[in-house]
Amino acid sequence: MSSLARSSLVALALSASLGTAVGAETGIDVQHALFVPNRASASIAVIDIRTDQVVATLPVGNVPHQVAVSDITNQMVATNTADDTITIVDLASGASRTMPLAHEPEHMELGPDGHTLAIGNIGAGAVSLVALPEGRELHRVTGLSQPHNLTFSPDGKRLYVANLGANHVSVVDVAAGRVVDEIQVAPPVEVASRQPADGEYQGIINVTRTPDGRLGFAAHGEGNRLAVLDLRTGVVKKTLELGELPWRAYSTADGRYMLVPNNGDATLSIIATADQSVVATLPSAEDITGVNTGWFETTAFALSRAEKKAMVYDLTSLSAAGEIALPGTPETGVTTPDGTKLYVALSDTDQVAVIDVRTRQLVKTIDQVGDEPWGVTLEGAMNYCH
Repeated sequence: MSSLARSSLVALALSASLGTAVGAETGIDVQHALFVPNRASASIAVIDIRTDQVVATLPVGNVPHQVAVSDITNQMVATNTADDTITIVDLASGASRTMPLAHEPEHMELGPDGHTLAIGNIGAGAVSLVALPEGRELHRVTGLSQPHNLTFSPDGKRLYVANLGANHVSVVDVAAGRVVDEIQVAPPVEVASRQPADGEYQGIINVTRTPDGRLGFAAHGEGNRLAVLDLRTGVVKKTLELGELPWRAYSTADGRYMLVPNNGDATLSIIATADQSVVATLPSAEDITGVNTGWFETTAFALSRAEKKAMVYDLTSLSAAGEIALPGTPETGVTTPDGTKLYVALSDTDQVAVIDVRTRQLVKTIDQVGDEPWGVTLEGAMNYCH
């Protein structure tokens, strides 16, 4: 099928299922759209969070890993990991285009301007900087070690790259498209030593910023520690000792706490951002894939892939508050902007679970979203990671 015919089919699907929306007769209202990448069906399901119904399915490339959405350009981007490409969809018209990148594009981060997209090509050790309005790769930054998640400085001039295969955070000058600094979180390691016998090396997963963009929290898995960075200057302000094999930090929407699942000893560290101190270490579960918060930031949920459940935490008392059994294997989740609903992708049942955050109960599942849903994304959402 030609790209023109494919774009026409997408536009027809959007028109038939969505009708009138913000900005155009056939467009998606990004303020109410949940995007679900389906790894095994090369598609993105679009769910209207007002009705919890699948209202459109967008074809993309093979093994889509993550979705990024810009309300500035009204575009959606999917990384097609198996194809070494990204698909860019205009959400007003449904027109799409495919852009080749380097090997295994996975995680993305949208810059503060809503125009610049950073994409980590984890297999190539490179980051692509893409201008969304033109659909053009501006720079390809090389020399990185399994670039995982990416974080922009508040002014968008610097990009902090978490290297999964190393012990440092790379700092990229966005305008120049080159690495200008490396922030050591732990002593450097040789490439040959990055594959221990018990599994893959876990260096830096993410630099999680506070909502105001001032501080970044970089967990180092192999070192059981977390570095606090000043994102304006790139200086390490503090280093904290955590539990075993910390995954990454997740911020509350109000910026009070960072929540870090320690997958080596099944605990959850809670860090107060005001003084960057560990204020609680609570029991958790195995293989936590993500943490989400809501309901006036009084409640947190840690998603356990291994145990198919969500651990519940009370952020007022800083205590464990039970668990919610899930009907499938959770991947990642996202909370609605009002903090009332948590959506969780269930990869082995092809569903999205819906949790009422206030009552802390599973209230429904959305069926037939696609094959192997790998995550859920809302425009402007925090805390995506996988």
